[in-house]
Amino acid sequence: MMPPLSEWTVWITGFVGRVPAFDSVMSIIVSDFLIPVSIALIMLGLWVGYSNPVRRSQIHRTIMGASVSIGISTLVVFLINSANKFWPRPYDVTDPAVRDAATHAAQTIFYLPHDPSFPSNAATITFAAATGVWFGNRKAGALLYALASLWVLARFYGGIHFFVDILGGAIIGTVTAVLICKVFMPATEPLPTWALRLARFLYIA
Repeated sequence: MMPPLSEWTVWITGFVGRVPAFDSVMSIIVSDFLIPVSIALIMLGLWVGYSNPVRRSQIHRTIMGASVSIGISTLVVFLINSANKFWPRPYDVTDPAVRDAATHAAQTIFYLPHDPSFPSNAATITFAAATGVWFGNRKAGALLYALASLWVLARFYGGIHFFVDILGGAIIGTVTAVLICKVFMPATEPLPTWALRLARFLYIA
């Protein structure tokens, strides 16, 4: 059984190979390094970038919430993958149109991962980070949303994920961050405050 909207994969991967210069750019964007490292550096910059004590404390809570959201959403993906090990990548399906187009795209700009495709872990962690940061800094959150969208679009273009994989991952990451930042952290006070005090004691906050 093919995932919903699988024909979109044939459409978008059909552009791979038409403009080699564009493919070269996408091969950089799609990598496991550029976007994740950029997001991590932005979060680090926010962590150390405020001199005002009140604002610094607020942004520290923001980054802490975003970081916990990344960890919890990654655990959710792991549990889903453990229960659904056979959800195929686009280049692993039996439909030759989808399989051949995705294989060509992935081999052109990336490689062929063989872990389950749903949900997209890339979408999950980046949208969790963006949502968590959004609650404390709208401009930085918007930038992270843009980077997250660019990364998952590159992975869709490269035939690594179906559209539903990306959508599912984005929903999981976003919902997890909302629950962590707006429900869990307020409900578990004073634990977040104690964690920040410990970080300050260790001179990392």
